[in-house]
Amino acid sequence: MALRFQKEDDSDRAAREERHTWGLAFLLAIYAIMDGIAAFFRGESLASYAKNLAWLIAAALVYWFAAPFYHEFRIRTKEIDGKVSAIEDAVNETKESHEELLERLAAIEERLAEIQGARKI
Repeated sequence: MALRFQKEDDSDRAAREERHTWGLAFLLAIYAIMDGIAAFFRGESLASYAKNLAWLIAAALVYWFAAPFYHEFRIRTKEIDGKVSAIEDAVNETKESHEELLERLAAIEERLAEIQGARKI
């Protein structure tokens, strides 16, 4: 069981594909249109709408660049937690086996002491 990760694995491929680029672009376009219509009816200037649109585009770019990293961190955390849990389970089983072995050795030593005591009599 290795805790080392491969350079290119399924998690890396899934993180790159997780961006939802077309869905994000569509939702942002719909939001920009709705925001523009609302700004028109509120009587806001075109400059304020352009400023809001610039913030929207900047937020979309930040999301687009950060989404794969979030997905990657989430998957790596699950992998590490799973491997650590597996290691902890193995260590606990070893402790249980060790305790069981000590009990058996103690029983064997008692039995040997009984046999040696019987020979002396």
